Formats: sequence, C-alpha cells, structure tokens
Amino acid sequence: MQHDASPPTPGSASCSTSGSGRTTGLLTDQAPPPGAPRADAPAPPDPPDPPDPRLHLLLAGCYGVLVWHLPPLGLAVVAAGLAGLFAATPLRRGLRPGMLRGHAWFVLVWVMLRFALACLGPAETSSVPVIGNNGGAGASGVFDALRLAWPDGPLLAHAARESALLGTRLALLIGIGLALALAASPRALGLALVWLLRPVLGARAWQPALGVALMVHFLPMAQGTFTQISRAANLRGPLPLRRRAVLLPAAVLRILGQRTWTQTVAVAARGLDRPEAWRPDFPFRPARWAMALLLAGLGVGMTFLPG
Repeated sequence: MQHDASPPTPGSASCSTSGSGRTTGLLTDQAPPPGAPRADAPAPPDPPDPPDPRLHLLLAGCYGVLVWHLPPLGLAVVAAGLAGLFAATPLRRGLRPGMLRGHAWFVLVWVMLRFALACLGPAETSSVPVIGNNGGAGASGVFDALRLAWPDGPLLAHAARESALLGTRLALLIGIGLALALAASPRALGLALVWLLRPVLGARAWQPALGVALMVHFLPMAQGTFTQISRAANLRGPLPLRRRAVLLPAAVLRILGQRTWTQTVAVAARGLDRPEAWRPDFPFRPARWAMALLLAGLGVGMTFLPG
C-alpha cells in the first residue's frame, strides 16, 4: 500500500537520513569545510609586538663598553642577567654546541696568554694581601705561612685574578654579541644601524648597514661550514696537524666564496643594494625605551661598586 507523504508544515525543516545515520536538511547547520574557522571558536590572540632592534643595538653597545669597566661584582650581575635572558627566552634554541665550543677555545687561549704575561711581567700585586697588611691576625698568619712556603704565591695569585677577569669579560662580550645576533634578524639590525648612523652619515648610512647585515648573516654560516668540513675530515680518517691546518681553511674559503656570489645575486634580486630598501620605520614605544634607559642606568651605576 502506498502512503502519500504529507507536505511539510511551515516552520518544519525537510530532512533526510543518509546511510550513515546522519541527518541532513536544507535548514540544518552544515559542517564547515576543513580548515575553516568555526563560528563559536574564540578569536586568536593578537600577535605580540615585534621587538625594537634599536634598543637591542643600544643596550649591546652600552654593556659592551661597560664590561671593561665593571668590577667583579658588576660582572657577576651582568653574567646572571645574561644567563637568565638565555634561559627564559627562545634565544637558547639558536645556540649550537659547535658555536659555544669555538668561543670557549677563544676565551681559553686569551686567558692562558694573559696568565703567562702576568707571570713574566712586573709584579703589580698591590691588591693582593701580603705580609704587613693590616688584614687581621688570622689573615696575616695565613699569608705569612703562604709566603714562607711559596714565595711566588702572591704573584701567581695576581696573575690568576687578572686572567680570570679577562676571561670573564671576553665571555660576557661574546654572550652579548650572541644575544644581539639571535634576538633580531640581520636586516632588522641593519635598519637599526641606519637609524643610528643617519645623523652622522646622512643618505649614505645604508652602506655600512648593509655591510653589517651581511657580516651578521655570514658569521654563523662560516662557523657552520667549518664545523661540517672538520667533521667530514674526521670521518675520512686522521690527518696530520700540518695538513689539516692547510686543508680546512682552504676548503672553507672556497665554499664561502661560492656562497658569496649566491648571496650577492640574492641581495641584488631583492633590491637591498638600493637606499630605498633601508628606510627604517620603527614605532616609538615609551615603555620599552624607559626600560632600556633603566637597564643602561643600572649598568652605569654598577661601575661604582667596590672592586
């Protein structure tokens, strides 16, 4: 027996059931296509404001000079601040073991050289307690015993102190440079340098900025290339030190020479060899400038700490 389907009443939706049991109709909500935002989904948060590379450049230059004038307590404060900066921000992701190993060897060589020169030079041990200083009976007895048992003890202590200070200053300078290079792109640093040099060089400020941007771009590339070539040489077998000292720099220079041509073509293709590409347009944010001035003032104030 056939039954005539009743016409839909006003306000009701005509619907049909598919084979999977899912009800679809003209007035029912249709599923959004894949990748489309849902109507009830919360709006994504606004992206954070990009950092101002001008402040990075100014703070790095300020502390790069202050590191050579800070006493040991001030150096400890700067070291703790740098360690906290790398630990609390994504900057640590850009650090590679090969990069840190090369910087560590550089610092170690200069520390050993400074220690040797301090031992061979005149004994400037005025800051090292010796016999006769009014440092207390206990301290006098300790240094009396030290001088009697080891006459060169004060000189070696002075050399160790000076070499340790030099190593700390160099390590902090390297850390400041790494933080500056990892916190902003080479182009952003170039634009900040244009803003800084424009009062001095005028329309020609983009030329040194382009050079600095290329240098910042090439330094990690050169270090990575040297690491890869050194690893390849180790896999091929042990090489004599004399041959290794000739082969590795030649291979690095050859590869970097090829990449230099590629980068030159890329710079010309993007129009970065023109002054129009180096016009900085940074918004002024008073809160960030106030924080930067506060940090700079803190560094200047630490120069008055007792040494």
